[in-house]
Amino acid sequence: MAPIPVTPLRTLDAQAAADLGDIDGPVVIRGLHAPWRARGLWTTEFFRREYGPTPVPVRNYPAGSEYDYTLAHTTLGDFLDYWENTPADTALVRDRQYLAEWNFVRDCPGLLDDFDIPEIFSEDCIERLPEQVRFGRMWLFFGEPGCSTGLHRDTFSTSAWLAVLSGSKTLRLVTPEAGGKLRPGDGLWSAASYDEVLRPAGAVVHEVTLRAGDTLYIPGDWYHEVRNPERNLMLTANFVEERRLLSFLSQFETRLIEPISVLRRARNAQVRTWAEREEKTPPTELDDEAFRAREAAWVRGMTAELEEYGRALARWGAERPDGPEHEAPSDAG
Repeated sequence: MAPIPVTPLRTLDAQAAADLGDIDGPVVIRGLHAPWRARGLWTTEFFRREYGPTPVPVRNYPAGSEYDYTLAHTTLGDFLDYWENTPADTALVRDRQYLAEWNFVRDCPGLLDDFDIPEIFSEDCIERLPEQVRFGRMWLFFGEPGCSTGLHRDTFSTSAWLAVLSGSKTLRLVTPEAGGKLRPGDGLWSAASYDEVLRPAGAVVHEVTLRAGDTLYIPGDWYHEVRNPERNLMLTANFVEERRLLSFLSQFETRLIEPISVLRRARNAQVRTWAEREEKTPPTELDDEAFRAREAAWVRGMTAELEEYGRALARWGAERPDGPEHEAPSDAG
């Protein structure tokens, strides 16, 4: 099969990347982390000396597998022994380890002193949430050749920035629309996926190889796949832009509600059981008029919040200049 045609990503200098609102797709920004102390400090010797006993998550890739892995835990020191002393295996002949998604903020918060979040990515709407529902969203990856991360998009429509501190990392990306057409098991290095899905859809496959000093911005909902051509160290974080805040909140609320829905269904089933019994049921809270009134008020309040959001969505579409009331007249008829 012919090689998959790829389009390079746009590259900006740090001085030219001042406002994220002016960027509407993935872009590489060079020089953003030039001032970081981490660039010279974060060596294997440093990590072993300062954090060697720290437990870390590793992906164990069996021989012959580039994408499938099992999760395990080891210490950072033991992983670094493997990383430094085991030859890289791009032929997938042996088992390999990949330290991915290490939540160092929780485990080793002192590392936060060694870098600053780039100003262009500093606004994160997750910080507006109550503290008890915020979640970890910054990680370190110690990339290993022959260990890849399959096609995915980041959760809850979050955007991401990826800063490579050493080595190199290669990504392919497609738009949310193109990625949504792909089937389970498809990939951006798969000729069959390209020939059968992406090419007929007119999709463009973007590719970039990030090297030390590069930072990649990935907007929310863009699909991407990651390969490690050599060992590398990458710092990455997810964040929510204001222009994608409603998508995030809807998805995040759904995730929070999932366990609540189980409880709601159990409650409703119990009430139906009581109501359908022919014999007299034992006294319950439902016999209390005040309880029923409180519950009815609670239901009305929950319903009103959703109805208010629905009215806002309808009003926004009707009142904006590009909304339904201002559409150009049709030529039909």
